[in-house]
Amino acid sequence: MTPNQVTLISFGVGLLSAYEFSKGSFWAIFTGAVLLQLSIIIDCVDGELARYTRQFSQLGAWLDAITDRIKEYLVFFALAYGAAKNGHDLWIPAMGMMLFQTFRHLSDYNFARINKIRSSYLVPLDFNLKNDGFVSGHYEKKTRLEYWAKKAVQFPIGERWLVISATSVIGGAKFTFLVMPILSLISIALVFRGRFKKTLTWPKERVNKDLIDNQIDSFRSKGSTNRFDWLMPSVLRLLEGAILIQIAITTDLDKSVIFLLLLAILFSHYDNMYRALQGEKKPIWLSIAGGFIFGRLFIIALWIGLGWSLTILVFYFCILFFIISSVQWVLSRKVKVG
Repeated sequence: MTPNQVTLISFGVGLLSAYEFSKGSFWAIFTGAVLLQLSIIIDCVDGELARYTRQFSQLGAWLDAITDRIKEYLVFFALAYGAAKNGHDLWIPAMGMMLFQTFRHLSDYNFARINKIRSSYLVPLDFNLKNDGFVSGHYEKKTRLEYWAKKAVQFPIGERWLVISATSVIGGAKFTFLVMPILSLISIALVFRGRFKKTLTWPKERVNKDLIDNQIDSFRSKGSTNRFDWLMPSVLRLLEGAILIQIAITTDLDKSVIFLLLLAILFSHYDNMYRALQGEKKPIWLSIAGGFIFGRLFIIALWIGLGWSLTILVFYFCILFFIISSVQWVLSRKVKVG
């Protein structure tokens, strides 16, 4: 088997996990929790297989990262959907966790890349980022406990999915959306404290500007000397997502539809980031079709004001970002390889 085939199997198991979570009953949630753990176990195999067979590719790195995000966010959707069957409205915390994780992921990748460039002045770099400003890439025997404790505090995907599985079985979706935000906030407070201190030691100049500028999806700050620019894409995503969540809170619109709309938009930002990490920028026609940040917000506001169904926008952005954009990226890889 190829690493990409293993990735797709893990993705299929993750989707099945989300389907079980969506049923809302105890045994369905239990099954979903077991399948979620099985999905990440299988997901750990693709990287090992790639190293063993020397089958590395930018497509494989992109596919592995993108499918992980989709699986996790569909599990959030499924938990909220299952809870709604039992009379619990958990769409807002589900959207909040999805937006928080996007903010965190983008800042993790961007800080790690910028930090490594400033430390080594080597470019381009791959996806195997060894130092993120909080945990160094290697550990000595005497610091092993500290090393793994810091790894756990970062609340990476393995720990997050374990918490999702355990809390959903113990107390259902309500307990999951109570525990997850608490642990996430503790994690980001500790990690960002170290990153802010590290950033303040950098010279007031930007490095690898295209990495950040290609993710902005709006204006570019030409001539900026902001050394905190690694945080800018995350802040813009937070702003856009917060506005959509506010719409969900203040209107009577179907919150599940707004969740899916937010999911499609956040996927687009992941797409921007993974392209930027590989030294590329999304084609301008795709960005225009997506409306950029402020154009999308204007269209959504106008759409709601005219009383039109948001489902149409959900289909449009899902087709554009999940299908057209992904197909364009994959085909562009094949052209370059050829």
